[in-house]
Amino acid sequence: MNTKRTSNIHKVRNIPLQMIDVSDQYDILKEISAGDYGKVMLASLKNGHEEIALRAIPKETTTLKDFQIEFHYSYVLSPHMNILDTYDVAFETVDHYIFAQEVAPSGDLWQIIKNQNGLEENDVKLVVKQITSALEFMHSKDLVHRDVRAENILVFQSNFTKVKLTDFGLTRRSGTLVKKRDSSLPTCPPEIWEAVHLEGYIVETGSDVWQMGMLIFVTLLARLPWQRADITDLYFKDFIQWQKRKTTRIPKKFRIFTQRLLRLFRRLMDPKPSNRYNIEEVYKYLRDKWLIYQTNNINKTPENSDQSGTMEETLGEI
Repeated sequence: MNTKRTSNIHKVRNIPLQMIDVSDQYDILKEISAGDYGKVMLASLKNGHEEIALRAIPKETTTLKDFQIEFHYSYVLSPHMNILDTYDVAFETVDHYIFAQEVAPSGDLWQIIKNQNGLEENDVKLVVKQITSALEFMHSKDLVHRDVRAENILVFQSNFTKVKLTDFGLTRRSGTLVKKRDSSLPTCPPEIWEAVHLEGYIVETGSDVWQMGMLIFVTLLARLPWQRADITDLYFKDFIQWQKRKTTRIPKKFRIFTQRLLRLFRRLMDPKPSNRYNIEEVYKYLRDKWLIYQTNNINKTPENSDQSGTMEETLGEI
């Protein structure tokens, strides 16, 4: 671990940005991805051979301060083996703030999950172990990622022995007061869905813990358990009723999972952030069997079955 890089982890550097024309210094080979955050381009230096990723963030939607925060955390966290390496290269163009990162040869995890209709259980555990390590490192530094999802995990080995967490645009110190964004993602925990638009809420590590639960579900099944963590969503309402032990009926979308994984979901996805596991507790479940059914064939899942899923006799240990 590069201790020099992480020694002043909470002191965001105010770096003067040079204005350049990207095409003067780089050959843009292709666009890797694009979204609300901006875009990532595969590039190489003029007359150079090494390929890099240029993360371009539009000035129209991002302040210089927010860009400096994202670049700072991306850089100081990247010595961890499961966090994407960020180079000490940042500049601006007329329309974008840009910094340079390493290239992930196999792209993002979500594309692979979609193509394969969910990963094999052992592959999911490899991913989960590595991302848990990255989050454990962040939480030890009092930092919260706040956007843990398959789209923000990059794959370096096709057998999933090397994956890395990326996108630190929302990363903030635990205890920071932040404003709610215009819209919440399905992976967000209920306390964020409940927050009033433009009113503040406190950043907590429990947000990452909840999103780890969502990541496990999505990586195994290639679908979300619900669209919003709010009781107006019937799937979420069923989960909370079971979570709070107001019913013994296991939610329909969760009946594919073993008792042990159901226990982990309960610990990771408690409606109260303070009741959730610390992220390192995930390691204790990696040797357990997680699935009753194989996930690659959707017809094998119990979603279309009549299984009641009550299992009263085992609820005491879940």
